[in-house]
Amino acid sequence: MKKLLTVLVLLLAPVLIVSGCKSSSDSASSSAAPTSAAVASSADSGSTDCPTSNTTSFAKTKFVLHSGLAFGAFHRYLYKPYKAGTFKKGADGRITATVKGGVAALFIKREVRLASEDVKANPTLCKAIAAPLAKVGDTVEAAFDKLKGGDASGVDAVNSSISSISSSSSKNGVDIKEDDNPNIGG
Repeated sequence: MKKLLTVLVLLLAPVLIVSGCKSSSDSASSSAAPTSAAVASSADSGSTDCPTSNTTSFAKTKFVLHSGLAFGAFHRYLYKPYKAGTFKKGADGRITATVKGGVAALFIKREVRLASEDVKANPTLCKAIAAPLAKVGDTVEAAFDKLKGGDASGVDAVNSSISSISSSSSKNGVDIKEDDNPNIGG
């Protein structure tokens, strides 16, 4: 039974990952460019896209929750296995790490999208980190695609993006605590 479940996961996970990433990347890429352009123009013209007051209750709290889950999942399922060499060809547990990494990449992209919506509801956070946060979801997807091909250069880029977002958030009074609780497949 366990072998059957493993085979099903291995066969279905790539299909779900590819189809999930494909449809979400089309909508994310079309919405990412206007967001960064709008944020750039809002800095010049006096915050046209960012609200003047909170538009959602507990926007900062929701942002901390979603970004903490996303950043924790990134470090647990992508960054730490990458540093340990688990994604290298011939490594023990490579297939399991790749499947978990793919599921984690989709989870991270979703949580970053939700965190980005929460950031746009708070004027302080919107001005500071809306543009970099919007880019992280696509960066994670691109890094995982490179990682599947054996190139791990994108993982360090995502880690530096996450670090810069965390520091910008802290400067604006919102500390992000990474949450390692997302447990993907045991």
